[in-house]
Amino acid sequence: MKIYFLGIGGTAMGNLAILLQSQGYSICGSDTKIYAPMSDLLSKNGIEIYEGYDAERLEKLNPELVIVGNVIPRGNEEIEWLLNGKKIPYCSLPELIHQKIIANRDAIVVTGTHGKTTTTTLISYLLSINGCDPGYFIGGAPLNFLSGACYGQKNSPFVIEGDEYDSAFFDKRSKFIHYSPKILIINNIELDHVDIFRDLQDIQRTFFHVTKLVPLNGCIIANGDSKAIRELLPVSWTRTIFVGKDEDNDFIIKDEQRTTRGTTFTLAGDGEEISIESPLFGDHNVRNVAIATVASRQYFGPNLNIDFQNFKGIKKRQEVIFNDQNTVIIEDFAHHPTAINETIRAVRQAFPEHQLITAFEPRSNTACSNCFQDRFVNAFVGSDEVYIAEVFKNKNHSLDIHKLVNDIDYCSAYPINIQTIKLSFPKKINHQKQVFLFLSNGDFSAAAQDLKNAASL
Repeated sequence: MKIYFLGIGGTAMGNLAILLQSQGYSICGSDTKIYAPMSDLLSKNGIEIYEGYDAERLEKLNPELVIVGNVIPRGNEEIEWLLNGKKIPYCSLPELIHQKIIANRDAIVVTGTHGKTTTTTLISYLLSINGCDPGYFIGGAPLNFLSGACYGQKNSPFVIEGDEYDSAFFDKRSKFIHYSPKILIINNIELDHVDIFRDLQDIQRTFFHVTKLVPLNGCIIANGDSKAIRELLPVSWTRTIFVGKDEDNDFIIKDEQRTTRGTTFTLAGDGEEISIESPLFGDHNVRNVAIATVASRQYFGPNLNIDFQNFKGIKKRQEVIFNDQNTVIIEDFAHHPTAINETIRAVRQAFPEHQLITAFEPRSNTACSNCFQDRFVNAFVGSDEVYIAEVFKNKNHSLDIHKLVNDIDYCSAYPINIQTIKLSFPKKINHQKQVFLFLSNGDFSAAAQDLKNAASL
């Protein structure tokens, strides 16, 4: 079967393309521009990519099915041809995942405003080292696996990152509604994606909808320290397991010890106290590890081997791309104020003696808007210098980066364009201990890679 991906450069679209090709499907697709690491993964897997959109080309290729990415709008040349001609069937990415991959499998669906990619990877890793051959679908490039998607064994669970964003221009339901969770994980719920959600209550509504899909013999594993989650859970139709630091959780995180090598903590629950050593940094990753452990125990119980020492992480999630005696360069996906602050705290834990120079590119729809204008002010606490790049997508109500840098009073802050970052940051490299932290949900115009090249000289 020949399947064409319209918008193949997205992380989810690209990983699904790779997974389906591994199952014998013939895959190709189009996009405007494809960034690393997805461009590298698609090329490595021999998937043919067409730059730009061309209805005549699509007609000649004549695929049997077209998958429409959720970033593809009406007016796209290929979409209009599909709608006008009705010659080729089409569907959304999550609809295809349900049909071809998880319809008859136990699905572990990882949801939440933050931490989805890391937690999905952690669970997949734990299941793998315990002799299970899980399928997984990860919205990133995990460093322990060949790609972010794997079919696994049919009788093994399928672990999937469940995004609350909409499915396609013709299906405005959250992607995770399609995934039929046996185990549903809710890491956290905060206001995000303001281009499609009106307010926090609107986001809570879609999360409550997905809880209704969890069967009686399944369970929901949730961050019990989150007020927004506690307003939704527990429910009457399935089990809820709360994980967190507060004493009223079912599994309690305690005795945390942070070092420059990672974090150790105790997870107390089910009458046990489990000692866990994690190579990851930051409070958010303590919770990610704890929730991943509880989820994996649903299959292995107390016999679960909890060994994270060989866990390598995910590209662009606190990824150290350069580290010598003095200079460290890190790339991270963080674009929400909470995620930015957690990332900075984690980097401070890992490199307490270094000066921290943070560069942030407002790129996501929410980051480009002014809805977090005030919250971004304190998001960078812990940095010694902050550089705010130009807003990637100018809107009627865009983030005012000049006001933002003026309001930051705890460190030096500057508005800057990316070209200036590329020219000025290499000049900052000296004999002092410095961390350069690049935050963006895009490629930041390869600014971090350019600095790595300069530091390597």
